[in-house]
Amino acid sequence: MQKWALCLEQTLGHRAHSQNLESLIDSSAPIDVHRIHYPETARVPVPWAVRGSWRARTALRSSGQQYRVVFYHTQSVSLFAQQTSAAERYVVSVDATPVQVDGMGQGYKHRKGLAPAESFKSAWYRRVFAGAAAVVSWSEWAAESLTRDYGVAASKVLVAHPGAPPEFFEMPRPQRCGKPRILFVGGDFERKGGPALLRAFAAIADRAELVIVSDAEIPSIPGVFQERGVRPGSERLYAAYANSDIFCFPTLGDCTPLVLGEAMAAGLPVVTTTVGSNAETLGGGEGGILVEPGSTTELTTALESLVDDAALRERFGSAARSIARDKLDAARNGSRVLSLLRTVAS
Repeated sequence: MQKWALCLEQTLGHRAHSQNLESLIDSSAPIDVHRIHYPETARVPVPWAVRGSWRARTALRSSGQQYRVVFYHTQSVSLFAQQTSAAERYVVSVDATPVQVDGMGQGYKHRKGLAPAESFKSAWYRRVFAGAAAVVSWSEWAAESLTRDYGVAASKVLVAHPGAPPEFFEMPRPQRCGKPRILFVGGDFERKGGPALLRAFAAIADRAELVIVSDAEIPSIPGVFQERGVRPGSERLYAAYANSDIFCFPTLGDCTPLVLGEAMAAGLPVVTTTVGSNAETLGGGEGGILVEPGSTTELTTALESLVDDAALRERFGSAARSIARDKLDAARNGSRVLSLLRTVAS
């Protein structure tokens, strides 16, 4: 029986993607799942991609299996794909290419290395992508970079947004009484634009509420409520979406944040920034309002317009859910990925 393996990065929002993808796998299927967790701080500084990729390689070799195909998500755990004898073929999945992450370095507090190191990194990734039987991209934005910056043929790329699971699409949108409630979900409060959101909220605190789902330390502010310890796929997370009216995610640096797909599937109008593939996810702005990252003025104006206009919230929310049904369905897109692996394996 031909066995497959999934090597799934477990950092940040990728844990939710991992859960969504694993939920589609039949328990009797010959598929091993290796969850690659974020390595603890090393005594000698070593890039996360190297440590993560080494852990993936070790997990595959330790399994004692010879896999027909191995799926690596993301490219950060795929560096040794060509040197891993446990796999006959492999597929790499990306939320963004390395050059795109470098372009958002300020938001991620990430610095590019010296020119020789960057040239070596680029050449290594080109070889990894070239050796892959196929590449999965979370967005057209990342797919274009694969072709432009790494020479990957467009015919080799499957674009499949990670999307949202069925629970979000089934979430009712009852008419709420009282002040409109704004929702923020994000672990890295600073990078996701949390401080800017708090500043913008000050202008509408008399007529809105703000719920922050994050474990970060935030100041106590009237009208701001925090939910700690909320995990992907939990009932508390679903309740936070179901009981909100607006989703705000003013991120300073992101590739393809899963929370946008979840909010849109839940029928919430979205306010977010133009970083990464956000504009693409929102259908060019049909599902919400796009603002420049770091602009408190634009963010305040966007939130005021939605807080003060219930009809506008309804229009954007309805459009967001329609876009999500068409392009951001985790079950449908995950099935496309598994179908691709089945084709590669055969």
